[in-house]
Amino acid sequence: MTRIAAIVLAAGYSRRYGAENKLLADLNGKPVLTHVLDAIAPLPFSQRLVIVNPSHSEIASLCNSSVFNIVENENAENGMGGSIAAGVRSLGKTDAVMIVLGDMPFVTQQTYLKIIEAFRNNPGETIFAPAYQGHRGHPVIFRQSHFDQLKSLNEDTGAKRIIDANKLAFSSVPVCDPGIMSDIDAQSDLSDK
Repeated sequence: MTRIAAIVLAAGYSRRYGAENKLLADLNGKPVLTHVLDAIAPLPFSQRLVIVNPSHSEIASLCNSSVFNIVENENAENGMGGSIAAGVRSLGKTDAVMIVLGDMPFVTQQTYLKIIEAFRNNPGETIFAPAYQGHRGHPVIFRQSHFDQLKSLNEDTGAKRIIDANKLAFSSVPVCDPGIMSDIDAQSDLSDK
């Protein structure tokens, strides 16, 4: 059985959201980030890392230390790419990594499992992402062959350029889950659901 690690990105500044950190915003009685962590905690990951900003201690306090390992991104100002790189550099031995966005609380467990299943059933492909009604979303799995590329990221665009540069190795996984397209950028994103 191949090993898949999960990296949850939770180091952002949530500047577009407002004064409050959006990952701490209340969604149906618990913080946005807690919804994400609760969804992936029971899934078959070999490692679960949460990338946090060292100045946001309240984010780290949401993580159950028996399930999640905290990785502080000292260069959180470098955006999503820098957080992905920090996470991949901190991984132990694994065959692949799933990049999970901490501000996407509506992704279902079934979707996570479907992407994992697609990864395990298609050894010839190296990148897997869900698609809803033809639109690519999150989370994304990368095989180990992309780890060096992921470690070199340092900008706010995340791993999109790696996906775009490896179209022949990319697998789109159809799902019936609009949550793969829904992140929290404004307070209205909480009330619209």
